[in-house]
Amino acid sequence: HLVKSAAAGVRPSEAVSRAGSMVVGALANSSGHSAFVPMRVGTPLADVLRLITQTQDGQQQATPAAPVRRVPIVDDAGEVLHVFSCLDFLKLARRFTAPSAIMKSRSARAFDRRDTIMGVSVLHEDSMLNAFSIMDAARLTICPSTSRELSGDLGGVVAINVVSVADLKWVFNTGAFDILDRSVSEFINWRAGVAACSSNQRFRQQRFSRFNVVSVDEDESLHVLARRMLASRLQRIFLSSEELARIVGIVSSRDILVEVLDQLL
Repeated sequence: HLVKSAAAGVRPSEAVSRAGSMVVGALANSSGHSAFVPMRVGTPLADVLRLITQTQDGQQQATPAAPVRRVPIVDDAGEVLHVFSCLDFLKLARRFTAPSAIMKSRSARAFDRRDTIMGVSVLHEDSMLNAFSIMDAARLTICPSTSRELSGDLGGVVAINVVSVADLKWVFNTGAFDILDRSVSEFINWRAGVAACSSNQRFRQQRFSRFNVVSVDEDESLHVLARRMLASRLQRIFLSSEELARIVGIVSSRDILVEVLDQLL
């Protein structure tokens, strides 16, 4: 909604302020990044996993305009009992020997995108609108902030900090919509001040590594990556490289599922 409104000449602050008074139905999946495909409670788990990964008989299908990222599980009356996500898959997989062994045998290096991650990063001095536009275009919910001077041409990015779609909660809670019209660096400084008194935010800050973001080294296994993701309760975390001292990838719980599904089914 924010990005579409900005394309029509509406300031980000005004677009988000208006969104606060809109009915939920008008905003639901405004991005079109996730399709709504419910499945019955008796559906085999394998079918749910194939739906999320868009595979059939072990073959990857062409990705639709709106992939399925979460699957509502409904009863015979159509009532939603649970919304199955890829984090649910990771929780299940780590409880059983076979899927755990598969994840332990696979390297996180599979998600190394050091040559392209700059394209899904935002410059620290750039606008918040550009940060949200990058996330929208890449169908991501997080975006590392960096500078060209720090990152250079070695590959990967030096993450100064990170902005995410979830940061909008701070804007709604404070009503400080004008901050969305400012630069990324100004927004991050403002967010730090607002979050300083939040115990949950302080706890999350303690989990940050030397890269200023929640990350896992690329030499770790997918099992470690999944454990870190579940511990942080995040849908996406960063892949780091000790060799480069940079962030080299963004990994989602769905990415892990896609990577191991061929051995699971």
